[in-house]
Amino acid sequence: MLNADALKQLSQLKTDIRSSKEFAEGRVRGSNGKFGFVELDDGREAFLPPNEMERVFPGDRVRVSLSEENKGKLAAELDALLDSQLDYLVGQYVQRGQGHFIQPTQNGLSRWIFLPPKARGKAQPGEFIACKVNRHPFKDGRAQAKVETVIGKPDMPGIEHAYVVAQFKLPEQFGTGAQKQADTIAERLSKVTSERTDLSKLGFATIDAETTRDMDDALAVSSRDGGWTLHIAIADPSSVIDENSPLDKEAFNRAHSQYLPGETLPMLPRNLCENLFSLVPGELRPALVIHIDIDSDGTIGNSRYEFAAIRSQHKLSYEQVSRFIEGDDSAVPQEQQDSLRNLAAVYEARAAYRASHSLAMEDRPDYEILLNDQRKIEHIEKQERNIAQRMVEEAMLATNISMGGKLAKIEQGCFSVHLGFREERMGEVRSLLKELLPEHAEADLGQLEHYLSLVKHLENHEEPQMKNLLAVLKRMLRPGQLDNKVGAHLGLGLEAYATVTSPIRKYNDLHNHRVLRAAALGEKASTLADDKIESLQESLIRGRQANRALEQWLYAQFIEKKVGQEFTGKITLVNGAGIGVRLDDFGIDGFVRMNGDKKNLPAFDGKHLVLTHNEKRFHLEQEVSVKVASVDVDKRRIAFELNAEKTEAADAAQK
Repeated sequence: MLNADALKQLSQLKTDIRSSKEFAEGRVRGSNGKFGFVELDDGREAFLPPNEMERVFPGDRVRVSLSEENKGKLAAELDALLDSQLDYLVGQYVQRGQGHFIQPTQNGLSRWIFLPPKARGKAQPGEFIACKVNRHPFKDGRAQAKVETVIGKPDMPGIEHAYVVAQFKLPEQFGTGAQKQADTIAERLSKVTSERTDLSKLGFATIDAETTRDMDDALAVSSRDGGWTLHIAIADPSSVIDENSPLDKEAFNRAHSQYLPGETLPMLPRNLCENLFSLVPGELRPALVIHIDIDSDGTIGNSRYEFAAIRSQHKLSYEQVSRFIEGDDSAVPQEQQDSLRNLAAVYEARAAYRASHSLAMEDRPDYEILLNDQRKIEHIEKQERNIAQRMVEEAMLATNISMGGKLAKIEQGCFSVHLGFREERMGEVRSLLKELLPEHAEADLGQLEHYLSLVKHLENHEEPQMKNLLAVLKRMLRPGQLDNKVGAHLGLGLEAYATVTSPIRKYNDLHNHRVLRAAALGEKASTLADDKIESLQESLIRGRQANRALEQWLYAQFIEKKVGQEFTGKITLVNGAGIGVRLDDFGIDGFVRMNGDKKNLPAFDGKHLVLTHNEKRFHLEQEVSVKVASVDVDKRRIAFELNAEKTEAADAAQK
């Protein structure tokens, strides 16, 4: 037994050892294996071995002690759990012997979580379930969860949709208060509409996909000396949905209408967004009507807006309008033909103007996913965007640019901001420019003028090296974001941009309608606080993640039936392991692994995103030919093999 002096010495030794260690705080990041990492607050990264990773979840905030391993790499040992936000899991109920677990699909969480007997409810092995985490593993590595919801069996029709909705907590049902309010909207809407000026004589019509029911804008274009006047009528839910009312709170929580393959989760109840607010032909509807003068050279001139009422003449489809523009006069009603010809002229003028003065978005094909009775992919239809879609898009852009300018002047609203390159990537950006375009290397690329100059230069350059540079630089851009302060949208090449054209689909547009109404009355609307902007942004990101997760699951099932078949595609990703390829026919992404043979590893140029393997170079946007090699549906992984001969032929043809 140790005496008092020995115990004191041992305690002092422990204190000395602890004081000699380096401690740091950071956030846990998982991996596909049993190990993980801690992304430290100072920007460093430390390896977390499997025995330590067992005690934490991805996203946990921890304090760790650091040690240096081989080649100067840092290793972490857990010291304290500071915060854990992972309290909800979705996955499959699995049983191994007497053990019952949930196998979750949480990114970076590659282990099973124990389900105690009393926590299993009525769930059965094999079913997909949603669980609450009721025991964190930090103390002893033994996490536990409790079943909250049984999502369904793997063979249930539409299980993929139900699973993703549960995984990302997408709201499906509207609350009682919102439904009650929705039931009273019709009477109030009728009163509001009857008190407004009727502008139907301008000859509005909606132009949408054939299946669209939530029609939130209608167009009419009249000619004038020196150009045209674009009249756009936008559905006006702001007139009857008060801020902080039950419907408003539901719309804010959803942030936007979620369009999943074969399914829509609307921001507002369907009887509102598809009926009472929708600009249905022949029905008088309240609307925000914006009048924008556009000169023959595409310049946006004066604009004004008013809260009025309109009756759309027709619901036109993109197909109808395209046929008309291409010469088929019978495709659309006579009374719409002059307006559509004017809209086509506006499109030509504005597209030319933006190509010269701002930035045009890349024209990529759309892919329509058609589902069967089991709600799995029956067919994927590649759709090149037609002239009608471009015409409508240009009208929407002009409207949002014009109203964004008005909101910028009063310094109120919810703005769409794009700040250009990621701050942490600016060193790489400048290094590339010093090598290839030194005249742009020292410019302040956060300023619209300099960013525009750089991108325009690269867009107009014909050399493959410069085309590849543009593709590489685009991988270093930040995503767009919402902001309650005015900021440039570098991606569009604009000083200010705020969307107003989809208030029954997007909450930020609904908010901007309220700001415009208040301004018209000489008042000031409430500002969306920073925390609300952040919440909207998080909802939008979660919606995009949900859509990608569902598509990838359905894509894996679909392409599994095509293993062994060959397709063409373009390279969308280059790293040290191989290349990511998107198939031209289906828009499906897969990976060509090239680092399987340790005796013949590829050479990766991370600066220029070029991979060299077997004396062949691969870069972004390059056309390649691949074969579907294998598919792991459970892990949503699609593997391709390169057809070297056909790829080389395609590359030669491009040159």
